[in-house]
Order: sequence, then structure tokens, then C-alpha cells
Amino acid sequence: MLWGPTTNASIWIGSVSFEDPFENLLRIFELTGFGAAKAEALSTPPALVTLNEVAYLYRERKLRCSMRAKEIASQIISIAPDTALMNAMSIMCEKRVRRLFLSNRKGAFISDRNILSFLFSPKALKVARDSPESWTDVDVSSIPFMEARPVPSQSTVQEVGAMPVSGQDVFVLADDDLVVSKWDLVMKPWKAEQLRLKL
Repeated sequence: MLWGPTTNASIWIGSVSFEDPFENLLRIFELTGFGAAKAEALSTPPALVTLNEVAYLYRERKLRCSMRAKEIASQIISIAPDTALMNAMSIMCEKRVRRLFLSNRKGAFISDRNILSFLFSPKALKVARDSPESWTDVDVSSIPFMEARPVPSQSTVQEVGAMPVSGQDVFVLADDDLVVSKWDLVMKPWKAEQLRLKL
């Protein structure tokens, strides 16, 4: 795949028009399992609307939800830092998750973005060029990790949604092995019919 044309790795993300209701956008996210959709209008070039922009509406007080964060949180999936990278990626695919937490450090995790940044760094690409069989032959401990932000277990979705800042959009509930992501904040309340949009 690394040396093939980009069209071989492309995916369908779906599209909505600027006049479509908010529900249509979330349905596209649900259908594709991917937090992005193309937004089209006759008079403007296409734009990309992502889950980031939708989750940001909590901070703008335009999205409302009275559910508890614990009700929409996902179970943390942990791995040992000496897990082989290929095994970690297999777990991500099998469990359909974008991040894995490190068992020896509470709140620390690697994400698919961390992995891609590592694999496509100049140093790793040089390995891929000179010794392709060694390109992914590393442990998870070689991947730079991130830290989830701890939040009180009794926090509401509304409170947690208003917290995200750049680099701080994954949360762990302080007293539980549960994680809250942007997907949890938006899609789970919507599917539970508890998400309200106020413009």
C-alpha cells in the first residue's frame, strides 16, 4: 500500500449539502463510522465537516445533553508497552477502536494518529525504503503517547463537551476504567435521542 497509488487507499466519506438538517450529517457519520463528511453548495467549493466541529458546538453552548458522561463512556482497552506494533494495530482493527491505553501508566494512550505520524516520519520512511520488512518491527513503547484528561465520574456530557482544548479531547473518568471521546460525546447521545441542537 505504501508504494501504491493513493486511490487504492481512499474511502467514501459521504456528503451533505449546506441546507441539509443536522440529523443528516450525523447519519453520514454513523453510516461510514468516520467523523467527516463533504459539505456541498452550488455557489461555493466543497468543504469538509468533521466531528471536531460538531463537538466544538458544546463549547459554543449550541449542543445540549443532560446525560451523565458515565452513560456514554467506552471501556478502556489496555495493552502492555512491549506489545508489538503489528499486534497493537490488529487489536485496534478487531475491537474497532482508535486508541489503546498503556497498562503501566494511567491515562496514557497511543492512537491511530500517533502510529501514522510515527510510521510516516522521515526516519521510519527511510527504514521502509531500505529495509521494508523492518518498517513496523517495533514495540508500542517506540510510539509517542498522549495523555487523556481525567474528569470526575459524575460529570455530565454537557460539562465534558465544554472542556476540550487542542490536544485534550480524550477523557478518562477518574474512578473508572472508562474513556470518553468526541465520538462518545456526539454520537451516543444522538443515538439515545438525548442530543439537542440550539442555534
